[in-house]
Amino acid sequence: MSSLLAVLAVFSDYQDLASRLSVAQVEMFIALARHLKPRIALQVSTPDAPPPTLPRAIHDFLSSATGADDLSIKLCWEALKVHIWELDACEANPALYRGIFEEHAYPLGIGFRDLMPPTRVCLEPACQLIDPLTHGVSGRLLQKEYIHPGVLFSHDLGPLPVWTSSWWCSNCTTRYYHNYSVDNRLGPDTQRVYYNTQLPAVIQISDHFFVTAQLCEWIANQMVCAWVSGSNNARIYNQMFPPPALPSDWKWSTELTCEQVWDAFFLHALLLHHERHANPLQLPEHAASHDERLSTALAARNSTMVGPGQQDWAHACNLCCKIVQQADGNPGIIRSFVTDGITMGHPACGQHNCQNPLPSGRARFCTVHQHLDRLCCARTNGSPCPHPRTHGSRTCDIEEHKKLETRYTDRGRAMFQLKQRLTKLNISQMYSSIGQSRRRNANEGHGGDSDDDVDGDDLCPSKPETGNRTLRARFGRSRTHNEELCVGSCGVIIGRATMFGSEAPSSVIQFWKTLFPTKKSLPSCMWHDNNCTILRMLERAEDTYFKHIALPVDVFHFKCKHKESDLFCSMNCNPMQWADLQVDGKWAFNSSAAEQANVWMGGFRAIVREMRPDRAIFLGKFLVMYFSVDLVWIM
Repeated sequence: MSSLLAVLAVFSDYQDLASRLSVAQVEMFIALARHLKPRIALQVSTPDAPPPTLPRAIHDFLSSATGADDLSIKLCWEALKVHIWELDACEANPALYRGIFEEHAYPLGIGFRDLMPPTRVCLEPACQLIDPLTHGVSGRLLQKEYIHPGVLFSHDLGPLPVWTSSWWCSNCTTRYYHNYSVDNRLGPDTQRVYYNTQLPAVIQISDHFFVTAQLCEWIANQMVCAWVSGSNNARIYNQMFPPPALPSDWKWSTELTCEQVWDAFFLHALLLHHERHANPLQLPEHAASHDERLSTALAARNSTMVGPGQQDWAHACNLCCKIVQQADGNPGIIRSFVTDGITMGHPACGQHNCQNPLPSGRARFCTVHQHLDRLCCARTNGSPCPHPRTHGSRTCDIEEHKKLETRYTDRGRAMFQLKQRLTKLNISQMYSSIGQSRRRNANEGHGGDSDDDVDGDDLCPSKPETGNRTLRARFGRSRTHNEELCVGSCGVIIGRATMFGSEAPSSVIQFWKTLFPTKKSLPSCMWHDNNCTILRMLERAEDTYFKHIALPVDVFHFKCKHKESDLFCSMNCNPMQWADLQVDGKWAFNSSAAEQANVWMGGFRAIVREMRPDRAIFLGKFLVMYFSVDLVWIM
């Protein structure tokens, strides 16, 4: 306010008002009017001057909250409106005024943190108006305000009832919402265009639900640091904040759900990406669900993170790099990276190594291979049975194949099998990633989803000790084989890829070539537990892409997993043959960094198992980015 003397002068001109209101009432009036200033400003075409009178709902609220009569509120606004308008809008102290809003404002359709578009004029170039006198350019004033109720899940006050408004341009028919605008002239191709590249403080996740950006950050940190799932994030939030007081006719739930947590997480992550790249996010307006609306943007984001698209791809520090003197006397640098995979197993197409997305969360095949769903589920020596399945069954009329389905049905009903499934999946929650060693899934060699696999050998008690399996059937969905990580010896993850079919050496080679697209971008040393097989494959193919870098087997696997009789491995992959990998009789680099990163990554196995591939891949890459950023910050 301009000055205390100015306020006192106002009351000297309004002697009747000074006798009607106490100091506490005037103080509350000013605090609430400043809080509601953005909503009051909607009554005028320009924000430079206050409206002559208050909107009816706000007038009634101020009267009820302060205990003043109608005439006193009218006089108080008439006397103080200029001084209030000189002040910036300021949120009232929640500890003092939130209860007042619950009792007096909510029944009138006024929320504690109401939401509205950031502009009152149309932003389309075609709607610009030129003042004939000043030749100034301004946008066309928006009209036809539409207000509807919603729920804001805040990080500090819990769930709040809010009223959000949207505005419409009568010239171009573009409608403006809190986060984005929609040009309705485009018909079915209409897009939600977010206003700018700066992350909004409040994010709309559906028509009636909003979240604060800080709550999204809290959710992401919970996931990265403690492997908290979407459902547990929602449960924690609902336990932290009791339900607010609501109007009697309120019909929107104030409980945060698992679906809303994931919608908030993915939309917030997309907005962060577009903020980083300084281009506004666009999403389709006409979609069956918010999940479908995000799918195209998630797929596009996944494609940008392939190869060197990871944020910390160019990371270098004294834990993953070493300065050495080259043969010509000039200094050189050795960069050390480790590659390894971990079974995560999110749903994928049942056709081996198919990377097409599934049409739904319960589908077994993509649209291209959907015809395979009509065939028998049994496989003999890896070859699918060509016969169609019988009506009401997943196998054909071959007796051995029928027995597989009978065994599958019986196994699903047995209580002891539930424990066996958890044991095989190895998905019990890890409490700490420090000091833990990685344990592979029991089905790592087969691509996961073992609880939906039945072996014909299990039907025979005289199965040979060799364990050969000739007849199998998969009744459930197939799952991806593993997630492949490329990790600096410092622990920073620079690349990640999903192996759909297997962790074959050829797939690892392709992963490396995609991650390091030129020979100059290759590091000096690439550790892998199967580098001897990779080298054999490169030599047979006469591939010289990795000719000038070291490809040792990591120290643990070379000592414990590789045979001394394998002369090729001993001669080409023994890390001892590279002197630059040692310093004073100790290893210069941590060759188990990927194993340690996999311990952290494994905590998300239970979370991603039921996710669609586009969401699971995006989640993995986003969490890897968070993990690496935190690790770099610690360094």
